[in-house]
Amino acid sequence: MKILIVGLLRLLSGILENMTDNISFFQKHLSTAKENINLLINYLLLLYAFAMPLNISKAQDITYILVALWIVSFDYKIVLAFIKKNRLFQTILLLSFLIFVSFLWSDLDKKIITNTHLYYANAYDYIFRYSVFFLLPIIIIITKLKKEFIPLFINSFLLGMFVNEVMAYGIFFEFWTTHKGIPSNPIVFHKNHITYSAFVGFTVLLLLYKINHIKSIYFKIIYSFFIITMTINLFMSQGRTGQFSFFITGTLLILIYFRKNIRALFLSFFILTTVFLLGFYNMSTFNLRVNQAIKSVENVIQGKNLGSSFGTRIMAFDTIPYLINKENFLFGVGMGDKPHHISTTLKEEYPNRIMNFDTHGFLHNSHLEMLVSNGLIGIILYLFIFYLLFKMPIKDPFMKYMAYSLGIYYLCVGMTTDIFFFKAIMSLFAIFLAVIILQHQLEENTN
Repeated sequence: MKILIVGLLRLLSGILENMTDNISFFQKHLSTAKENINLLINYLLLLYAFAMPLNISKAQDITYILVALWIVSFDYKIVLAFIKKNRLFQTILLLSFLIFVSFLWSDLDKKIITNTHLYYANAYDYIFRYSVFFLLPIIIIITKLKKEFIPLFINSFLLGMFVNEVMAYGIFFEFWTTHKGIPSNPIVFHKNHITYSAFVGFTVLLLLYKINHIKSIYFKIIYSFFIITMTINLFMSQGRTGQFSFFITGTLLILIYFRKNIRALFLSFFILTTVFLLGFYNMSTFNLRVNQAIKSVENVIQGKNLGSSFGTRIMAFDTIPYLINKENFLFGVGMGDKPHHISTTLKEEYPNRIMNFDTHGFLHNSHLEMLVSNGLIGIILYLFIFYLLFKMPIKDPFMKYMAYSLGIYYLCVGMTTDIFFFKAIMSLFAIFLAVIILQHQLEENTN
């Protein structure tokens, strides 16, 4: 009996030893597999950054693959670390939660007047768009993008914009034709001039930093050429969103960086003013759009033709007392009911009848639409994102510059359109927000 017990114990010991070896073998290979998946995710993120300026639908397809790989290689510790430590990421999650939950107090049975805004009334459609083009890219980038891939990620985006620009110039000079884009408005890959000009303006801001801080003469020449052609491209398009946002952002960046250097301050202002004057007197499209804006302002002052493109954006501020009341002041009318509320309320109560408000329920202002849809809480969370961008302590000078640029630029973009309406504009905001969050976290971890 004793011999039998000893034998069983030895057998059990052998089985346990074998199991331990097998578990160690499995853990080792599982760890290797996760590392390979993470590496694959990083290369796909480079492809995503390259594809986004060219084809947002292709970028969307890449997002699906990234989400699947992210789930397979999920590491809750990394996610929890960002949630616990990063206030900017916390704010984005809180705002996203509020936006999604706001569909609960939206009357989704109401018929939205135009197909343009049908997705607002469908909780699934809006949550899908917002998640795929804003929230999910942020989560994937901050949890998976490796430190050494950050410069490659930004350069991949710039490369995509370079290809975009080559195609635009080809159409402008009539070297080739495409199913989209004409010489007077050479937009090839983007849905409209609003998204295109937003991309071009922000790209020029990134390049301006790079040319001032790169040592290689070869790359200085390349970046100089890229900046000149891209700036001309900005004025070639009909998109005042990028032009306006670029001018305001450039002006404020000059004040931030050169406020103690009077010579550099005046020189920078002189260059910026000269660029816009050259664009105004030499680019017929830009000249026409500026004159239209001036005429729109005059019409608003005189109280006539208020419904022009520029006039609509000015009059949007005048509508807020009619759209906000004590019942929806705190949490808004809900994201799903926003266009219907704007349309019906202004059609019935607003004295200045403007077709864009009546028919589309669209204020062309991200800040005001956030206030209407999600109330005081929503606008506080939304603006707190920008506040944190400006205040976030980042040691890397390029990333700090990017945080300033992105915050100011998107505050301006938000004054001309709804940031969370256009897929491409959402995605552009998301990827650079994510890179800034990641950089801050990396610096915090090294302290």
